[in-house]
Amino acid sequence: MNFQLGPEIITSYKRLSYTAWYALAEFIDNSTQSYFNNESILEPVLRIEGKNLTVKITFATDLNGDYILIEDNSIGMSAEELEDAVIVGKPPKNQGGRSKYGIGMKTAACWFGDMWTVRTKKLGEEFEESITINVDEIASSHLDLNHQRISKPLGEHYTTIEIRHLNRKIIKRTAGRVKTYLSSMYRRDFNNYNFELYFQGNKLEWDYDLIQNRLLLTPEGERVLHSFNFEIGDKTVKGWAGVMEKGSRMDAGFTILQSDRVIIGFPDSYRPETLFGGQEGGSNDLVNQRLVGEIELDGFEVSHTKDEILYEDQDKDELEAKLFDELADYKRLALSYRKYQSDERSTKDDDSMIALNEFESEIISDEFDDLITNYDVPSDDLLKDSNIAVLQSVTKKVEPSLKAKIKDLTIYIYLSDGMSPNDPYVIIDSIRTKESVYILINKNHPHWMQLKNKESILNFIRHCVYDAVAEWKTYFKIGKIEPDTIKDFKDKLLRIPFEIEKHSI
Repeated sequence: MNFQLGPEIITSYKRLSYTAWYALAEFIDNSTQSYFNNESILEPVLRIEGKNLTVKITFATDLNGDYILIEDNSIGMSAEELEDAVIVGKPPKNQGGRSKYGIGMKTAACWFGDMWTVRTKKLGEEFEESITINVDEIASSHLDLNHQRISKPLGEHYTTIEIRHLNRKIIKRTAGRVKTYLSSMYRRDFNNYNFELYFQGNKLEWDYDLIQNRLLLTPEGERVLHSFNFEIGDKTVKGWAGVMEKGSRMDAGFTILQSDRVIIGFPDSYRPETLFGGQEGGSNDLVNQRLVGEIELDGFEVSHTKDEILYEDQDKDELEAKLFDELADYKRLALSYRKYQSDERSTKDDDSMIALNEFESEIISDEFDDLITNYDVPSDDLLKDSNIAVLQSVTKKVEPSLKAKIKDLTIYIYLSDGMSPNDPYVIIDSIRTKESVYILINKNHPHWMQLKNKESILNFIRHCVYDAVAEWKTYFKIGKIEPDTIKDFKDKLLRIPFEIEKHSI
């Protein structure tokens, strides 16, 4: 009894957990690795031609429908090499490079579409070789491929892959992400080999200076950058880390590379918990905004889609522990006093002026004028009775969203979606008893609808709660609600998040 794989397995490739950028990277990996394997032969030819190694990716439509075209000017394949390339699972001779498992081109092409054609001409060979793969026919055990040969000049060299009968199309939103990810993934090739990668006619680029020129400077004017090199078993880890002067969560974090190709990196960077905290850096503190670097992992296995490191046993825990040993001082530096000047959450002058201009249109509006001029302010007792009635109605029905006890004081926070849009944005009961403060926030208020992200929601909740606590503190300290005293205590409360960050390691 023999173990066998039926040809129908090819239909399952379309269900692999690829993304468009990692699937396209399979073709780019083949092109670049082919260049590396034959650099001494190909590079002089490219210089004579006045060209660099180039890969072009195009998603387009013609009379026969949508298609994806991948073109390169690498060394190309002979008939024998092309035959090896369509054998599923036959590893390449050089398994230490980017083409590891002998399945990438096949799985990626089938993931994109059910019909694909490879045309290739190897430098110095007489013929262009071409084959067409029809997934449905292969699955039905029609395994003879349509192989054609055309005579071409000996000096030509290229490979093109055309994919049709698409399972997936590259829509506009996906196209933007493809450009971002591929630009990051092949950063080393752009820098070291003048590699040219085009997507939809646009040349992709990566500028190392955009990050390294943003690193903190020492008093001597040198960039704060630390190189490291250590081993985990028989595997090698090396790289660099630095602290950016101006924080940016999108740009921060580590990029993991293997064979000079990004496996995990911008814009979804690796954030080891030992350095970044939480679930792989879930917070938006200054370490998550400012600590940045690259890590090369040599000898570690990668997934067949080459988007994940497959750690063995305790390798990941040991990696993260050693990274902390190397970079603990850099974590502390990221939390230093300079953060007040470089935190991405602080507003820029331009942002402040834009905000003021927008607010100006609000404050000089007819609606503002009408409210200021004509609003009949209700009596204080009427407002108190009305607000307490709403507060009691809500708090009797639901549990608080957050309950915090600080010594003898208990703070009850309710985020209510059961209130009317006409109810107040917040109702505060802060002076009835010394033991409790109630804050009821109206999620149906029009202002809540303007809160666009978790940071704006956090700040809104923070202001509502700190207003209440400042009222409570002032009233039970001096026996009355004094506006300046309230603002003075709230000022101290608003500094708490920064104090917490400053003292956290």
